[in-house]
Amino acid sequence: MRRNFSQQFKEQAIAHVLDHPQEPMKALAQSLGVGYSTLDEWVRQHKRALGMATSGELSAEQQRVRALEREVRHLREVNEILKKAHVYFVSNPSGPSTRS
Repeated sequence: MRRNFSQQFKEQAIAHVLDHPQEPMKALAQSLGVGYSTLDEWVRQHKRALGMATSGELSAEQQRVRALEREVRHLREVNEILKKAHVYFVSNPSGPSTRS
């Protein structure tokens, strides 16, 4: 059975969740008499309305940091390949052997 909650109750529940981030949402939902998924959806909608990133979403800054970290990893890999190629060509100045 679907229950309808007043807007005031929803706002108070969201405020309670945001004021107590250290408490598990499941326990908070149970203490408020609301289903976990219902409370989670209210909080997600509230955060989206404020332009905040929800737990599964990344902010623009977090996305930029991740992209830069990927680029750094890639550049380090390329650098390692170039170092190995340099060592190979320094130790084999005449190139690969063509003797058969």
